[in-house]
Amino acid sequence: MAFFFGRLLSGFSIVSFVPLFFALAAGETVRPFLLMFAISAGLSAGLGCAGTRPADGLSLREGIAITSLGWILCSLIGSVPYISGGYLDVVDGVLESVSGFTGAGATVITALSKIPDSVLLWRSMTHWIGGLGIVVFFIALLPQFGEGAARIFETESGTPVPGRMRPRMKTTAQALFAIYLMLTAAAAVAYWGAGMTFFDAVNHSMSTIATGGFSTHDESAAYFRSPAIEWCMILFMLLCGADFGMYLAMLRDGVKAALKNVELRFFLAMVLISTLVMASELLRSGMDTGAAVRTALFQSSTVASTTGFVSADFDQWPPISKMCLLFMMAVGGCSGSTAGGIKVIRILLVAKLVGLGGRRALSPFALEEVHLGGRTVSREVLLGAGYFLFTYCALVCLWSMIFAWDGSSAFDSIALAVTTMGNVGPGFGEWGATCNYAALPLMSKLTVAVSMLIGRLEIFPMLALFRPGFWRKERGWD
Repeated sequence: MAFFFGRLLSGFSIVSFVPLFFALAAGETVRPFLLMFAISAGLSAGLGCAGTRPADGLSLREGIAITSLGWILCSLIGSVPYISGGYLDVVDGVLESVSGFTGAGATVITALSKIPDSVLLWRSMTHWIGGLGIVVFFIALLPQFGEGAARIFETESGTPVPGRMRPRMKTTAQALFAIYLMLTAAAAVAYWGAGMTFFDAVNHSMSTIATGGFSTHDESAAYFRSPAIEWCMILFMLLCGADFGMYLAMLRDGVKAALKNVELRFFLAMVLISTLVMASELLRSGMDTGAAVRTALFQSSTVASTTGFVSADFDQWPPISKMCLLFMMAVGGCSGSTAGGIKVIRILLVAKLVGLGGRRALSPFALEEVHLGGRTVSREVLLGAGYFLFTYCALVCLWSMIFAWDGSSAFDSIALAVTTMGNVGPGFGEWGATCNYAALPLMSKLTVAVSMLIGRLEIFPMLALFRPGFWRKERGWD
C-alpha cells in the first residue's frame, strides 16, 4: 500500500503548486503552501522508497484501506495552509480541510474578507479535488495505477449497484474527469458572464461542480444579489446532483439515456415538489411570484444536491419548508454524482424492499423479481440498501445525541447530524443558513469531522477501519 500512498501524495504535492504560484503572483505569503508541498513531497518520497507496486493488483481490503486512509491523510495535509498561516487553530484547520475535501462546505472561518485570496483558492480547490473523489481524481491524472484502480474506484464511488463502471476503470475515471473539467469551465464562464469577478467565478465554479458550497464571501450566494447568478447556480447544481455516469451514457445513447433514468426523474420530482411547497409559503409572506419561485428553487437545488450555497435565510421559513429541506438534506442527490446524502437510488431500492416485504406477508412462498428502471434488482442489492439506510439512521441518531449532550438543542442537533452526514453544510438554528461552525464546542467539532468523512465515503469503508479483524493478515485480504 505504501506504493499507492506515495503516488497519491506525489500528485497532492503537484497540486499544491497552484495556490503557491497564485500567492506569488498576488504578492501574498507562500510559506503555508511551501510547507504543505514539503510535507506531501517528503512523505511521498519516503513511502515510495518503502513500498513497491504489487504485481497482482490490490485486494478489496487494500482498496478500502487506501481509500479511507488516503482521505484522512489528504485532509490532514490539506489543513497545513490554515494552521501554519495562523488563520485557524489545529482543530479548526483540520475541520475546515475535512469540510472542503468532503464537499460539506461548513466553515469555521468567521471573516472570509480577512483571508488571503490564495487560501480562499485552496479552499475551493479542496472541494474540486474531493468532489470527484481524491483517489479517483489522481487515478485519472497519474500514470497507470494498475488493476488496483478498480478496487479503489468502487470503494470511493460507493454506488449501491455493482458493476456499473467496472470495465476499463482508468479510462472511465479519465472520461469522468473530462466531463468534470468541462462543467467547471462552463460554470466559471457562466458566472463571469452573469456578473461575478473572474476570481469569484472560478472559485464558485469549483464549489458548485463539487457540490461543496464554499464561497469567497460570508453571505454566500446572497452576497451577489443577482437573479442571473442564482439561475446559473441552480442549473449547475442540478446538473451535478445527477449521475455523472449518465452523462457518459448520453454521449453514446443521446438524450434518451437521461429520459430513461428513473433516479434522475425522482430527484427532479423531489426538487420540483419542494419548490412548489416552499414557493407557496413565500408567496403568503408577501414575496412576488418570480422572486418566490427563484428563491424556493435555489434552496431546493442547493440542498437536494448537497451543495450548501445560501441565497436566503431559510431558518426563518415556516416549519413545512424546513421539513422539506431536512428531507432533501437526508436524501441527497443521485448515485454517481458529486452530491452526498443517502442517495436517491437507495431510497428507491428500500421502497422496493418494503413493497416486497408487504407482498411476501400476503404470499410467503411466491417467487417475485424486483425491477427498477427496467432492470432486475438482486436480493443482495436490495438488502445492501437496507443495511446502508439502517446504519445511516443509526449514526445520525448517535451524532444527534452527542451534539445534544454538548449543548445544542434537540432539533438543531438532528439537523446538524443530517447535514454533516449528508455533506450539505448549513443546518438550522445556531448552525443555520447565516451561521458557521466556529462556535461549536470541541467535542461537536471532532464529531462533525468524523461524520463528514464517514458520510462522504458511504459509511462502510470508514467503519471497516475500526474492526480489529480488518488488519489481521491471516483473515485474508481478498
